[in-house]
Amino acid sequence: MTDFGISLRVKKDCFIVCAKDIKDKISASKVSKIVFMGPGKGFSVDAVRLAIRFRIPVFFAYSNGYPYAMIFPVVAVGTVKVRRAQYEAYMCDIGVDLVLGFLRGKLRNQANLLRFFWKSRRRTSPDLAEVLKRNAESIKYLITQLDSLEASCIDSDFRMSVMNIEARAAERYYWPSFALLLPSWFKFEKRVKPNARDPVNALLNLGYGLLFMEVVKEVIYGGLDPYAGFLHADRSGRESLVLDVMEEFRQWCVDRLVVKFLSLKKLRPEEIMDGNRIKRNIVGAFCKEFEKMMDSVFVNTYGEKRSMRGHISAQIRRIKRHLLGREEYRPCIFAW
Repeated sequence: MTDFGISLRVKKDCFIVCAKDIKDKISASKVSKIVFMGPGKGFSVDAVRLAIRFRIPVFFAYSNGYPYAMIFPVVAVGTVKVRRAQYEAYMCDIGVDLVLGFLRGKLRNQANLLRFFWKSRRRTSPDLAEVLKRNAESIKYLITQLDSLEASCIDSDFRMSVMNIEARAAERYYWPSFALLLPSWFKFEKRVKPNARDPVNALLNLGYGLLFMEVVKEVIYGGLDPYAGFLHADRSGRESLVLDVMEEFRQWCVDRLVVKFLSLKKLRPEEIMDGNRIKRNIVGAFCKEFEKMMDSVFVNTYGEKRSMRGHISAQIRRIKRHLLGREEYRPCIFAW
């Protein structure tokens, strides 16, 4: 919900969304999450209770899409056994395998996304297609370097090695290719994370904020500790495990969507930004496209057909089984 002055109320097992003279009635059984984005919103305690009863997380986010507060049930599913295994994995090869799996998935999805666009550009833009293909192959080569790494625990040397490979893939090959896919009137020089002023980085940050909410929901309801990550170092207040899981999904959930959104909507930079913020109507339109994408069916390289939400949920289950020693972790790599 992005409109100023909007409020959320309850009638039986339905949410009543009130905005000016408009009232929408939505069954709680059809809601996957509630997001209040930006200031000037209101909701009742009854709305919170209904959300919790139906296991619907409630998020409060800044105008740029990044959440600053969340409401979940006091009691989440999961066992102490899984969390103990999560903490212990950091100091042994179980955690190392997760780090390599997360990054292998990220790099493979970067390469596959470039190959996806290469396939669609071969006839219309052969020169661009050749660049995309070459950069995808370069990222695949870096994966072989990643596979050659060995470590018995996640120490500083191991983390430095994997982060170096990740940075080379992103800075040399992936983001320069991403910039070429945008309409010519958009300038994208580098990734800017906090307080981005250009429309492309602002939309990427908005998308990653929305993806964060999807992943943190699955992590918490899956019984894992969102703050105890493996690839991302521990930092007070940072949901490191959520950021770890996001790495495999950024490319197909957000990066691909931003290219599609800017290309199909035929928007100009001045139509997107209002000073340093994305215009409210653009935020609303982008959020709708994101929700449609999350409900759409995607196929991974193992032939599994699921909605994007289903793939995220499946990866949380794979992480848990890996932590408990039941199977090797397998990243989610999307077919192109």
